Amino acid sequence: FRYFIIDVVRTLAAFIQEKDPYLKKHCKRVANNCANFCQQYKLLNEDDAENLYLAGLLHDIGIVGVPLTILHKTEPLTEEEMVLIKKHPVRGEKILSNLDYLKKVLPVIRHHHEAVDGSGYPDGLEKEEIPIGARVLGLFNHFDNLVFPREVDQAVSIDDALKDIEKKTGQLFDADLIPDCTAFIKATSGRSENFLQKKEAASTKAAFSEILKKFKAGKFDPPVMPQVVREVQTLIKEPATTTDDLAEVISREPVIALRLISIANSPIYRGVQEILSLKTAIPRLGIKETLSVVITIAHKSLYKTDRTQYKILMDKLWVHSLASAFGAKMIATSLKLEDEEKFFLMGLTHDIGKILLLKAYTDVSKCRRLDMDTITANLQEAHIGLGKILLKRWGLGNDFIDVIARHEDSEFSPDTAKEILVVHLANMLTRKIGFSLFDADFDFADLASTNLLGIDSDTADTIGEDVKQIIQDVAHLF
Repeated sequence: FRYFIIDVVRTLAAFIQEKDPYLKKHCKRVANNCANFCQQYKLLNEDDAENLYLAGLLHDIGIVGVPLTILHKTEPLTEEEMVLIKKHPVRGEKILSNLDYLKKVLPVIRHHHEAVDGSGYPDGLEKEEIPIGARVLGLFNHFDNLVFPREVDQAVSIDDALKDIEKKTGQLFDADLIPDCTAFIKATSGRSENFLQKKEAASTKAAFSEILKKFKAGKFDPPVMPQVVREVQTLIKEPATTTDDLAEVISREPVIALRLISIANSPIYRGVQEILSLKTAIPRLGIKETLSVVITIAHKSLYKTDRTQYKILMDKLWVHSLASAFGAKMIATSLKLEDEEKFFLMGLTHDIGKILLLKAYTDVSKCRRLDMDTITANLQEAHIGLGKILLKRWGLGNDFIDVIARHEDSEFSPDTAKEILVVHLANMLTRKIGFSLFDADFDFADLASTNLLGIDSDTADTIGEDVKQIIQDVAHLF
């Protein structure tokens, strides 16, 4: 229900922006300053601070009916024009009065132009008769109008604005608020962070931390390596294994078998004849690459979700992992490193912790609908620990776990394992070619991984373009 209220307020704020873009920016700054100030100095509890934030976003909704010719007027307003403007707190209250779930913000909106000496409007309230939220809102509203006015050439400095506030303390403003308000404004320059995003980020971070604790305690069951993957891995270790042996095991999973055949026919393998069976697909791919493809097809199932709002993020994470896998393999091939299929699997699994976190989060947040940027940022911070746990349970070696632990590092030494350097470079490469959650504008020559591997920028760019083409050709086949 809380998210429904926030959506309604955002819709109303969009209405304010449509009518007057300046007013929307003003309301947003005031809302963030008020809520963050009250939270920092513990003037309100969390729920009341959030209600003050909502009131801040809507406090000038009653002014949208005032003609812009009056709002933009540079000369002094007439008495009739001032009367019209002074009606906006009551008009705002009336506009919102039919929305029962916003009733707690109405007194703040109605009284944000009251003065502690009783000279304000609309009701001439004094001192503690004015709700604390309205006193705070009136203070930051006044500050914002001075420092960020509609007409930029009328702006005053922060110091001058604080002097004006000090001069009017005891008349317009509550003297008890001024010392903390002054410190807050000097620390933030009147542009504090987005209150709601900060709150959501803290909530999401706490949820991810709890998920990680439950995984470590064995209270969440992580996905297991599919049986077909384990059987193929076992067969490949046997020197006497034949194509027929592999085909028999893979054929037990019809979906994997059909996709493997489709991939064998894809442009990246460019065979002369069409592949129609597993027995001909496996030789074209090669035994080790067959294992990689089987693992990749099975791996794709981890990225499924029935939560529509998370599907886009899951799809982006999948394409990123696949691009990292092909990038790592191609980098390893260019460097003539042994077992390039191992590098493929390292690239594929380096972000597995993000998927587990996101899937677990969708299960514990059925009623929540948060900002995707907030979720992405917290995924980035928390995924490494969970990925290490899963790969240990899957029985993959320490070299895989080291890749997960260090692929986000920015500094490396000549002693750093090549696997870490290769996956780091592949991960960065996906940012360059648009297959990452993060955009980046950088020169490959500036990356420690590129220099330590001895790869020049032109080679890295070429690999990036090749990976881009491969993803366009085969991503849908998995």
